[in-house]
Amino acid sequence: MRCQPLRRALCVSRGKCMEVSLKVSSDLLFAESLTKSNMASYYQARGLTWDHNRFLSSWDELDNYEIYLGLARVGVLRLSYSNDVTFLRDFQILPEFQGCGIGSKCLELVVRHALDRQSTKLVLRVFSENPAINLYESKGFVRVSEIKGLIEIELPLNSHT
Repeated sequence: MRCQPLRRALCVSRGKCMEVSLKVSSDLLFAESLTKSNMASYYQARGLTWDHNRFLSSWDELDNYEIYLGLARVGVLRLSYSNDVTFLRDFQILPEFQGCGIGSKCLELVVRHALDRQSTKLVLRVFSENPAINLYESKGFVRVSEIKGLIEIELPLNSHT
């Protein structure tokens, strides 16, 4: 089941307030291009090759959202579910919009979405050198495991999260 768009206000510099929203995505090419570009250095460092067919097959299996700041499309995130767990499978923001609070607001939206689904935890994997780890840990995520530089972290959820 696909969810309705989620909305949240984000205040940006100079007192200008813009809305961050997640909208169901149908633009596989945008999602793949952004993900491939953002992940290139991590893949290269590990000798991994981008697999277009794998991305394509996962498109229909996941809930795919585009991230908007006002009217500007600035990213993509993808979710999957298993029983009472929500998995954040991809979370990509255009480089020029990274570091200005959009990721933090998106995580708030994803947490609310997971709680609405009655999930007990939100789980994701991140490469060990990815600076986004700092964001995740600041939001209460804890490291569960690490295998070959890929860290699994999770956020326990309750109604007070």
